[in-house]
Amino acid sequence: MKNEYALFRYEEVAAKVTGIIKNLDLSTGDRVPSVRQVSEELQVSMATVFQAYHLLEAKGLIISRPRSGYFVNATVKNTQVQKPAGKYIPLPSHVTLNSMIANMIKNVRGFGVVNFSIVAPVNELLPISRMSKAVRDTLKDPAGDSFQYPLIEGHPRLVKQIVRQTFDWGTGLATDEVLVTNGCIEAINLCLDAVAKPGDIILVESPTPYGILQCLESRNLLALEIITHPDTGLDLDQLARAIQQHQIAACVVTTICNSPIGCSMSRENIIRLVQLLSQHNIPLIEDDALGDLSFSHPRPLPAKAFDKANNVLYCTSFSKTLGSGFRIGWVSGGRYHEQIKRLKYISNFFTNGILQDAIGRFLETGLYNGHVKKMKTALQQNLARYMDSINRHFPDEVKIAAPKGGFSIWLELPAYMDGWELHRRALQEGIGISPGQIFSTSSQYNNYIRINYCPMWNMKIDRYLAKLAALIKKYKSIPQLTPN
Repeated sequence: MKNEYALFRYEEVAAKVTGIIKNLDLSTGDRVPSVRQVSEELQVSMATVFQAYHLLEAKGLIISRPRSGYFVNATVKNTQVQKPAGKYIPLPSHVTLNSMIANMIKNVRGFGVVNFSIVAPVNELLPISRMSKAVRDTLKDPAGDSFQYPLIEGHPRLVKQIVRQTFDWGTGLATDEVLVTNGCIEAINLCLDAVAKPGDIILVESPTPYGILQCLESRNLLALEIITHPDTGLDLDQLARAIQQHQIAACVVTTICNSPIGCSMSRENIIRLVQLLSQHNIPLIEDDALGDLSFSHPRPLPAKAFDKANNVLYCTSFSKTLGSGFRIGWVSGGRYHEQIKRLKYISNFFTNGILQDAIGRFLETGLYNGHVKKMKTALQQNLARYMDSINRHFPDEVKIAAPKGGFSIWLELPAYMDGWELHRRALQEGIGISPGQIFSTSSQYNNYIRINYCPMWNMKIDRYLAKLAALIKKYKSIPQLTPN
């Protein structure tokens, strides 16, 4: 059996092509060896070479040009975003971001011609025809029970398919360990209600998805932010110190494809996180909504796969892979699962049965994994083009955290810049971006922004990234706008 830490063949090919580029001293714009040439020289299939080149595209090393081949990309800027200035000491904080986030979303939808702010898959990436057929099949089935109230746990067809997806976890889940929800956010809200009460302290990543912060604010929970690194993810040493210093009710973490940074924790660190929290009896609420979109192969296992103490409350969704309009997610709540089911019953009783059945039918076709693979390839190619445009247009002071999956690019601007102010100026040019302020309760990300690279690449995207770059370059010369 192959060592699970060994390189896959396409990774070996990618490493060799990287060496060729360095050995030949190729410069920006130079053509790299063709797929056929590499295939013949290394005695590997063309499919393997394509996979290797997609990996190098995602890393920003090469860029493909239609009908022309692959070329050395523009030199990627310093991809290591900096830690917050000074010695950061996390302290519990009240969350007061809901109105800011609501205004941002409203303004972007009203004025953003190009929307780089919302993390959601565009239609071009979705299996719309297949999902449409699945919905039609559900509606045409006279013997089906989808028109009736579904079981609170979820539609049996979907629950069965969800359980099958966990088989490669080793132990996997049983059907009575799954509860279908209205998206991942409802799953997280149910988990928070099960393990915490108003005034409790919740450990979160820093930066963290603004949806998580909204969940905390609506429940009057305190956020204790733990620094997250672009390469390694959550700082476990800082987390361990925080546990010693504070009474922690729970920890909410995205172990794979954090948003906004796009980083993932290593297998070793995920295991350490699970063990550390279990040792201190602190529930781990795992947000894995973007895990299927990790560029790593095979897909990294979530923390729940290493949970021997039933301490991980696993939350995920099909919104990022099959369409955000479905709003179908699920939770496996560990030792809190029965309590979460009671809370679900009290709050809204059940989740749309017709859509559950339709997704279950699609999963039964066996096409989901192939769809996700195709989707990730498209995202990697899209990311390479976005990175190339940013490298060409943005000033050198801008630093980039190159993502390892998902939809987001996290950018650090010069210290004198304000992400919220840039957001407002960008809206005047028809550009929607997410300011760093909405990803933290502190001011340490005021000079950061997040860009969603999901909108499919075209020259319009390049023009609007160039416009955004121009706003960054002339930021100092324009008086600050009056706050809303």
